[in-house]
Amino acid sequence: MAGPLNAKVIMAKCSSTNKAFGIRIEQRGRDWVRTWAFPIDERKAKREGFDANTVSGSMDADDEYPGCPHCGSDGFVQCGCEKIGCAGGVRDHGDHADYTCPWCGEDIELEDVSSFDVKGGGF
Repeated sequence: MAGPLNAKVIMAKCSSTNKAFGIRIEQRGRDWVRTWAFPIDERKAKREGFDANTVSGSMDADDEYPGCPHCGSDGFVQCGCEKIGCAGGVRDHGDHADYTCPWCGEDIELEDVSSFDVKGGGF
């Protein structure tokens, strides 16, 4: 018999539109899996406590994960400010990629856009 489902919603922003959205994640074994994404007003998300949820570990996408509800990107980037934005705004330059965080505006150089180590805090 399976144990209780451990699911959370974490906050993200679309890097193309700067609009907020929630990402529903559930724990499967030791991993977290992105299962759904939906647009949400930042004030409502704060009232619901979504901005306080944290996770540690991998965050693979389920086959049914729809991606960012604003631009459709199914990837994400975590900035040094510890917040998540969708990968729709990643600019690929061949040997490297860069990105502007939709939360803090910092420009980030990404050397490997296919591998992420997401550890919670400040979503």
